[in-house]
Amino acid sequence: MADWSDFIQQIKRNNDIVDVIGSYLELRRTGANFMARCPFHGEKTPSFNVNRNLQIYKCFGCGESGDVIKFVEKYESCSFVEACEILAKRAGIPMPETSTTRDEKEYKERKAKKDAYFAICKDAAKFYWSIYRSEKGAVARSYMQGRGFDDVTVNKFGIGYSPDNFSLPSYLRSLGYNMQDCVKCGVLQIGQRGFTDALSGRLIVPIFNMQGQVIAFGGRGLDEYTIARGKYKNTAETPIFVKKDSLFAINIAKEQKQQTALPYLVVVEGYMDVIAMYQAGFKGAVASMGTSLTEQQAKWLSRLSDTVYICYDGDSAGQKATVRGLDILDRAGLEVRVMTVPEKLDPDEYIKKYGAEAFVGLIDDALPLPDYKLRLLERAFPINSSDPAQRNNALPKYVKGAITMLKSLDDVRQARYITAVSLTTGYSEDYFRRKLNEDGAETQEIIADNMSSEDKAKYFVAACVLHGEDYASVEDKPLCNTAFLSDLYDYLLDCKSKGTKPSVDMLYTVCPNAIEQQYAEIIDVDFSKAKYDVNKRYFEECKRLITVEKLKLRREELMKKIKNDPGNGKLLDELTALSKKITDIRYD
Repeated sequence: MADWSDFIQQIKRNNDIVDVIGSYLELRRTGANFMARCPFHGEKTPSFNVNRNLQIYKCFGCGESGDVIKFVEKYESCSFVEACEILAKRAGIPMPETSTTRDEKEYKERKAKKDAYFAICKDAAKFYWSIYRSEKGAVARSYMQGRGFDDVTVNKFGIGYSPDNFSLPSYLRSLGYNMQDCVKCGVLQIGQRGFTDALSGRLIVPIFNMQGQVIAFGGRGLDEYTIARGKYKNTAETPIFVKKDSLFAINIAKEQKQQTALPYLVVVEGYMDVIAMYQAGFKGAVASMGTSLTEQQAKWLSRLSDTVYICYDGDSAGQKATVRGLDILDRAGLEVRVMTVPEKLDPDEYIKKYGAEAFVGLIDDALPLPDYKLRLLERAFPINSSDPAQRNNALPKYVKGAITMLKSLDDVRQARYITAVSLTTGYSEDYFRRKLNEDGAETQEIIADNMSSEDKAKYFVAACVLHGEDYASVEDKPLCNTAFLSDLYDYLLDCKSKGTKPSVDMLYTVCPNAIEQQYAEIIDVDFSKAKYDVNKRYFEECKRLITVEKLKLRREELMKKIKNDPGNGKLLDELTALSKKITDIRYD
């Protein structure tokens, strides 16, 4: 971990935040800082501030803040390690050895293979692209034109065509590729006739990863012979393509996010649905290539937007779109809404029949996930049936299902839906609260509006030390009731033990999972010269509060021990001394 800590410091030193962000956004100097329009939410007036001195950014519109690594993470929709790789490459710094790459030879061989697979897929895509636009591609062009797709849309998705079994293998061999590698990356297959195109005779739809690399292909049959072997077919799973972890058109959604913040994403089932939606103006559509959503897919989605609409075919929304998959999205912190497409139409058919405006209406009518679950419950257990016997039989089952649904919600939504379920069933709100409390309530770590004076003091002391105020220091770790404070003080004390100066931008590295309000408590403190004396006095008061809190805890522990051993003079003497010390500190 020490190697990584040094490495992170190194890439930050060699990647000035103004230079890096300036390569993505148009920055305008305003005094000592720089301003731009925020790339993370739509705005006309610039409120995105980049501070070269502190090496951090903050948007005063949406509250988003971070260091250079977090900016690349957010903008490129990539992981922390991937952001570090981008910045390391930019600065010409080698990546450090990690637990997964200690066998350097094995790692290099594995990486070389993946790079070879990416190259093969890229050249295969170019081949398919060129064939689509040649005389041989007439049947594919006719099909796409018949479905109403224009050339701009076709080009955007890199649509291609495979003319036969042997043209692609011949082309790849001419480029010097190892044929076995072409099989291993999915584009070729081997049989009695030798190496053949895995998707021969099909319209080709390239599948890209988040970074815009071709990782696989989907093929759509265009004649009865091909369709008999499957209307749609994907190339095989490989080291660079795992179907359940991939999302079709995720690269286009990422591109759209970089142009203007995505208010929502729409998840559909098929490639053609996505392509039709894109042409109709819906640039944030992706396909799950199956309706059982996974944690990795939720991770990709959460990097692009906070809200996800699920829009599966009209005849399968309640059957294939499993609640388990939707719960995975919910647990990832996404706001999940479920759309219903009428007349058993898929999104492509609905848009062609009724137009884009009507599809917007379906988005507006989408149900929040809890409401969708309650609707499924009502279908399964008809509590509004006109038959009293059926209604009485269904009600307990509906209530049991509703309690399960309520348990999956956070406190805010739970309170709202308890009222809704109570009104629907006739059971009291207290009944549902009692049932929920039987299993205990889980709470999220947030900063409460009524934060204690001691916790406010810990934030302020940490902020003073982190900003390098000359009067500020920290000698030991205070009582920390949040992971954020605990990790932050561990970092400050680690710097003290090493004799290094803490820096504000490291806040986002040592506390990567904090919420913006926690970051704001540290970076938004006014440390101007005009506030120096006030801040210094307040710092001393905060240190006293923190010290007294620790002493009080020790006093409580002593009192419990004395209760069990009332004649212990040593404990009594310590309690007396401790109480005096608390008083002295308070009134010093």
